[in-house]
Amino acid sequence: MNSRMFNGLVMLFTTFLGAQQPAAPAEVTRLQQMEGIYQKELSARHIPLLGKYLAELQRLAASAADRTAYDAEISRIQQVISSGGVLDLIALQKGQMGEMPVAALMPPPPERKEALIALSPALAQTLSPTTAADSATALLGVAEWRIEAISAGTYDLLLHYACTELVEPLALTVEFAGQKVEKALETERVTKDEQTFRIFRLGSLTLTGNHRGETLRFTAGDKNAPKLILKSLLITKPRPPAN
Repeated sequence: MNSRMFNGLVMLFTTFLGAQQPAAPAEVTRLQQMEGIYQKELSARHIPLLGKYLAELQRLAASAADRTAYDAEISRIQQVISSGGVLDLIALQKGQMGEMPVAALMPPPPERKEALIALSPALAQTLSPTTAADSATALLGVAEWRIEAISAGTYDLLLHYACTELVEPLALTVEFAGQKVEKALETERVTKDEQTFRIFRLGSLTLTGNHRGETLRFTAGDKNAPKLILKSLLITKPRPPAN
């Protein structure tokens, strides 16, 4: 066998081996792309929905004779939101195929037991102007809630709101545990109608100690001429920086 033929056989064999290398499963690649889109674009839309569901769970739990089932579901939803409202789609598929138990997708982080508190109008101690006790939204100038328990740490304050008209920026203030967070809702952040809600980050709240049974006060402009429609005020752990 001459060297030219030998080299040709080697190249042919190498090409054959390369062709036999398993390619990345199309399903995994597609899920990775979906996960990237989910994390970047959908998280902000899911958190308000999860927050609304959580607020309803908290409202029902407050009057339930047995809170066990409610507390378990509240804990699960808090864990989802504390992770940014994003599920690992690849891990979820593996769990469904039996390669990974679904329960292992999101182990509960002990340091985030109060990962999110959703404050809705129905849970408020006081509202001004007053609204129906079971209303999901409220046109308000001032609201107060009792915070049953919250641990030391830094939290993001997110406003889920609608506001159809502003001629000037609307002053927003959150007061809790001797701290005050202030921010203005600019005129360009109005919504197209009263049924269209947006998320607005008010700022950060840093607590140096644990707090129980204290009152959180939220003010939106002039209570005698309210402009803001509140769906919920969310207190959540900051999302970890993207890798």
